[in-house]
Amino acid sequence: MEMQSFDRYEAREEIGDGAMGRVYRGFDPLVRRPVAIKTVKSEYLTKDTREEYLRRFRREAQAAGRLSHACIVSIFDVGSDYFVMEHVAGITVLDLLRYRGLLDLDEALRLLTPVADALDYAHRTGVIHRDIKPSNIMVQPDGRPKLMDFGVAHLETSAMTASGQFFGSPSYMAPEQILDGEVTYRADLFSFAVVAYEAVTGRRPFQGESITAIIYRVVNEPAPPPRSWNLDLPESFDEVFARALAKNPAERYPSAMAFVSALAGRDAEICLASLIPEPIPEALVTALPASEVETQEIDALRRSPTARFLRWAIPAAAVLALIAEIAVLGRTRPPQRVEAPPAAAPLPVLRIETEPAGASVWLNGERVGIAPLGLAELPAGPQQVRVESPGYAPAQLGFEMIRGTTPPPLRFVMSPVAPVPAPSGPRAEAPAFRPPTSPGRSDPARRVFADIPAAAEKAPAPAPTLPEGSLVALDNTVTAPRRIKGDEPRYPAEAQDLRFTGFVELDWLVTENGEPADLRIRTSAGDVLDHAVIEAVKQWRFEPARKDGVRVRVRVAPQKFNFKRSS
Repeated sequence: MEMQSFDRYEAREEIGDGAMGRVYRGFDPLVRRPVAIKTVKSEYLTKDTREEYLRRFRREAQAAGRLSHACIVSIFDVGSDYFVMEHVAGITVLDLLRYRGLLDLDEALRLLTPVADALDYAHRTGVIHRDIKPSNIMVQPDGRPKLMDFGVAHLETSAMTASGQFFGSPSYMAPEQILDGEVTYRADLFSFAVVAYEAVTGRRPFQGESITAIIYRVVNEPAPPPRSWNLDLPESFDEVFARALAKNPAERYPSAMAFVSALAGRDAEICLASLIPEPIPEALVTALPASEVETQEIDALRRSPTARFLRWAIPAAAVLALIAEIAVLGRTRPPQRVEAPPAAAPLPVLRIETEPAGASVWLNGERVGIAPLGLAELPAGPQQVRVESPGYAPAQLGFEMIRGTTPPPLRFVMSPVAPVPAPSGPRAEAPAFRPPTSPGRSDPARRVFADIPAAAEKAPAPAPTLPEGSLVALDNTVTAPRRIKGDEPRYPAEAQDLRFTGFVELDWLVTENGEPADLRIRTSAGDVLDHAVIEAVKQWRFEPARKDGVRVRVRVAPQKFNFKRSS
């Protein structure tokens, strides 16, 4: 994969290599933060599949990019064949289980509950993951989990199935995914239950020596009761997991938090509020290499002769399931379908996050808390959100709340406020020194200067030579820079669709070559509008400022860029 498509992010080294994509560690100089860049392996895209795959790739990545949750890895930017996301340190749950074997119940709930909250939040916004598994859950050094590859990971499976190859981990797939049926959010709930099962037992519920055996068990066989592997688990777990891993999607729990509530034996919201993350030992984070178990499993499946017959093996598994069901009907009473209770319609919640966290949040002039936070029951009409944090530029954004809709999540990357340095060094202009003029014979300074001959006082001082490119103050002795090229920032279509309004205040240096440099946000309006302004100003060119005929550097006064929706 060529690097020029994301070269502005200063990609430095490859840190991951998956079935369909490579991951690079990089740095975004615009907002001065580390990032992870995931690309598409073009060698796996055929002429027939490339256009459709990349179209879906962009669509799913953009949808996932609108998610704003403390336990979901954020997507910052989406290109034609790559996306840029938050760089998260730590280890995956897969690596943690390899090291620990299984987790005690309290530790498992500390990890599963925040992930369940993130999963339900994504489902409320209409985004389905489709590839929940231990390697897609990162545990940070402070113990907080992050769900990765939201809305994107499943593309690896869907793209490759068409060409007759199989990528992914069938042990975590829901039966309806394997049978290529309609996939809803309940497929995620099944996969999440498989992860929970493995966390508390140390074993996957559906195992086999071949891909065909795994597929058959997922589609046809119930999972072994978890207490058959771990007798320390509560007796209720056998029934809870039987429901969570039901073959019929309608029989499963209505949400991930409902499932975790059943495991914890109490209301999940209370469980979530009382959680205190437990840090991971630093030695474990640094000692474990990147996981290769899943990659090895995929490679083995790809080389297996079974893979060539996969396209007919899946329908065959469905036929076997039907035959087995008919045989059982003659001997046993058909099980009664348990209808899942309808989930209450969630209240529209406005989620507000800042990076770094901890900024004070005001809504319509009233302080409402500390980010990250969620606000429910917002009235319809214009809303104004402002965030402030000491040492950072304030951010303010307006949007319109429409009755019956979920407001877009708001995420602010706070820009550090650095004091503008006074001109100094060899390029600085030294102020002219003037002797004190205080009257009075008792003034010792005046007595010293009284001894200077009158001729010396009247001798003109030699004119200093000002080097080109000196940083000077923009005053009435300087010819101000004049813009000669570049367009005004455009109101991004994405911001218009989301009904965002606000202004971005920015200042910058104009160099002796007439180029903008050291752009600094003084007032932010959120990622989308900030980025539109910065990218536009970076393209501007100026007639440079001059002092005594010499081209110099100056910092221009802060300029506001307003974004308002037309009526």
